Amino acid sequence: MHNQFKMSIAAITCISIASCNTTQTTETKTGDANPDSVPMAKLVAPTPLPELETPNSEPLPLAIGDNAPAISIDHWVKGEDFDTFEDGQVYVMEFWATWCGPCITTMPHLSGLQAEYGDAVKFTGVSSEPKLQTVVEFFTKTNSSDGKLNSDRMAYTVAVDPDRSTSTAYMKAAGQNGIPTAFIVDGNGKVAWIGHPMSMDGPLAEIVDGTWDLASAAEEFKTEQKRDLAMRDFRMSLRTTQEDGDWDAYIGAIDAFVAEFGDDAQLDNMKFDALLKGKKDNAAAYAWADTMMHNDWDNSSAMNAMAWNIVDRMPANEQDLDFALKIALRGCELTTYEDPMILDTLARCYWELGQKYKAIEWQKKAVSLVDDSSMSASMTATLNEYNGSLANVDQ
Repeated sequence: MHNQFKMSIAAITCISIASCNTTQTTETKTGDANPDSVPMAKLVAPTPLPELETPNSEPLPLAIGDNAPAISIDHWVKGEDFDTFEDGQVYVMEFWATWCGPCITTMPHLSGLQAEYGDAVKFTGVSSEPKLQTVVEFFTKTNSSDGKLNSDRMAYTVAVDPDRSTSTAYMKAAGQNGIPTAFIVDGNGKVAWIGHPMSMDGPLAEIVDGTWDLASAAEEFKTEQKRDLAMRDFRMSLRTTQEDGDWDAYIGAIDAFVAEFGDDAQLDNMKFDALLKGKKDNAAAYAWADTMMHNDWDNSSAMNAMAWNIVDRMPANEQDLDFALKIALRGCELTTYEDPMILDTLARCYWELGQKYKAIEWQKKAVSLVDDSSMSASMTATLNEYNGSLANVDQ
């Protein structure tokens, strides 16, 4: 079976490819609808900000390590207002909107952090919605996920910035294009961290206790910004080379990007697909796959995902079943042959290789270990299919 896995390509964006987003089932293998197609790089951003009127002047660029910009808030809806950052006080400025699902999901987490840190950290949620009443009405509504009033779910200061002056000074200046996004301002008035609120627990703890390495965080952020800008040209290059059918250039662009910005699992898979489906060079594709898997040699999920994609998602002319078996066995070894999903993959490998009795034995073990009812039903159906097919052959 296949476990989903993907790695971030930048702070708030990622590359996704079809081969990494399939969900494992135990259905009969089917080929791709268009076996000659190669998945194209696709940036997936968080909830995008709408095109609203913003101040005419461009803000000064903002990065980690810079002085936190002054804030300009029109409406303080809840909590204690402030207009300057006090020395020795840590602040979290989080940008959100009532229409943003991920923002609403994040609210209890922020409330929990506010309760944990108390006066040591001042949390402020800043909405740039044009009408104050939109936020006021939002507070009176009950959230269906937990039955609580939105006002209670936001147990921290809330402000509305309809002219987007504060949003521009922070979000636009820092190149952040999606919400929710949080900025941590340290006790010296410096922007110490920028990112998704659900990822800030560790940095916030270090900023509060004074162990945060601001210089390293600033350098990393600059690298991420550079990578994000380079991604735009990189994506256009991939699109152009794919449309032209120039797979050598396509692969070269991936190699050049990785050489500058570091390895990435999604790009590795894109290169594999380009070799296999674009150039139709199975030998080169699986030589590269072997390199990929050795880099992940202790990652059972990666082994399982690649093996399942080969036996379940690829047409026969693209499959290397011996390679699939090799990495499925490695996945089983890493999990001491106790993971039912990987055992299901191992059984499929043996089945496709024609080793029917081995397939049935491993499928039986997978069924015996699975505790999810829907997955158990699926695996049992596969076992019945194997047994039924074998019975027909024996007759």
